[in-house]
Amino acid sequence: MYNEKKNNITVWVFAAVIVVLALLVVFYKSRPAETTEKSAEQKTAETSTEQPKPAGQKPVEQPKPAVETSPKPSTSPKPAETSHDDEHRKNAEMRENEETVGDAIPESNPAEQKESEDLESVEISEGVDVEVVKDKDSTADSEGFLHGKILPKKGIEEALLKVPGLQLKHAMEISNAIRYDVDLTQIKAGEDFKVKFDKDGNVEEFVYYPDIVTFHILKRDPVEKKLKYTAKNLPTERRFRIIEGKIDSTLNESLVKRDDVTRNIRAVTVGILECIVSFSTDARKGDEYRILVEDRYYKGEMVPGSKVLYASYRGKQAGFSEAFRYEDEEPKSAFNAHYTDKGKALIPSAMRLPLDTIRITSPFGMRRHPITGKMTQHHGVDYGAPVGTPVYAVAPGKVIEVKQTPLGGKQVTINHADNTKTYYLHLNSYNVSVGTAVSARQRIASVGNTGRSTGPHLHLGIKSPKGDWLNPQKVKMIATPQLDNKRMPRFKTQMKEILALLENTEKYQEWMRKYDEGPQPGDFYQQYKE
Repeated sequence: MYNEKKNNITVWVFAAVIVVLALLVVFYKSRPAETTEKSAEQKTAETSTEQPKPAGQKPVEQPKPAVETSPKPSTSPKPAETSHDDEHRKNAEMRENEETVGDAIPESNPAEQKESEDLESVEISEGVDVEVVKDKDSTADSEGFLHGKILPKKGIEEALLKVPGLQLKHAMEISNAIRYDVDLTQIKAGEDFKVKFDKDGNVEEFVYYPDIVTFHILKRDPVEKKLKYTAKNLPTERRFRIIEGKIDSTLNESLVKRDDVTRNIRAVTVGILECIVSFSTDARKGDEYRILVEDRYYKGEMVPGSKVLYASYRGKQAGFSEAFRYEDEEPKSAFNAHYTDKGKALIPSAMRLPLDTIRITSPFGMRRHPITGKMTQHHGVDYGAPVGTPVYAVAPGKVIEVKQTPLGGKQVTINHADNTKTYYLHLNSYNVSVGTAVSARQRIASVGNTGRSTGPHLHLGIKSPKGDWLNPQKVKMIATPQLDNKRMPRFKTQMKEILALLENTEKYQEWMRKYDEGPQPGDFYQQYKE
């Protein structure tokens, strides 16, 4: 009897299990394939932040990102009851998609290169940023522009990626189109830019305006379909002022205390006077300084970027010294600097600049690579220049390498007296060979576009005797220690103009002091009519 009851219980338990399993199967079959057959990668793609569309645009199909990081989900879900062959086919397609993605994204850790083949940069293993979370509040203005600002200690690409709807491919297109005309190393936090998209989601126009009178504009050419650069500068009024005083402790501290001296004016003045005055031994309390500054005004508002035209120092022990600014015909000329009245540059022990015209297109340090889009450590400075532009040695030395590499293109390496080494990459042609002894500013090559490059430029790298990469922008560098006979006549003319400005400005400021004192006699008020 006991065994019979035991068998009945077993049968009922078994039947209950069968019923539960049957119910689970029915429930499972009733669910759509979209829920049951999603791969882990598809779920990741669906849960990622959706790229917002640029404000002011009509609803259009979102342009594809520069690279796709996950396979696209199926547009029409299929029932769960798929055959074994269908499942096998799906897995094969998924693997194929994964292989395609792997080819599209540059490797985070690229294949090992010899040091000589990758002197420009080391790629950081953080991959390519395809989408960035944007502010949802930003809206376009009446002209369809979205506005942004340069971020502190960030490049222009990172600032652009904060604009709603702007993807990495857009940021790279803008920075690559503008870097040969605008020195991106001089951009400052808080400066403004704006961007407008067309109906297809492409950048139609980009405007960077660091101040109220300067506009750097990119517009898409309807024929070439590329962004083309133009500049617009509003007319300004030049005004001059003299800053003068006596030394209490040091020149720097005396200038810091003044409200009419900006950080740039102070740095320039101290830098040039240090070259002609021995402050450590000859400076005395009561010594006098004088600075002539040129300011620009637009509609009564001062434009940032005042210029020091003249600086002098007069001391009991130091005697009298003065410096004049020389302006070459080319605004970005490497010769634009301060000199003594004899044409001697005021950084006598500095390295020479490698080009006559300086347009920095990519700085030293962390940057987003203009080709790969990846964050990289850039080991030098890139100077944009046309193919064939002469390249000069920055200091005396001996050529130790002349070769061509896949990344650096044609390259020259020079070893200097203190075992500092300088590297010149992406060259078009050579003027030296291994073993050649060179002097400062001797022509060694010409600018090219060889190796991995987005356009003609020179990459200059400097390695210390210890083997550390140095920032060329922090190394004192000038074009020449002495102005040549070609530029000296122009410099002498400019010196006369500066001295005349100094005299006239002094008279005007004296007139203003008397004007503020109260009524003056005679024809006083006729001297300077508004």
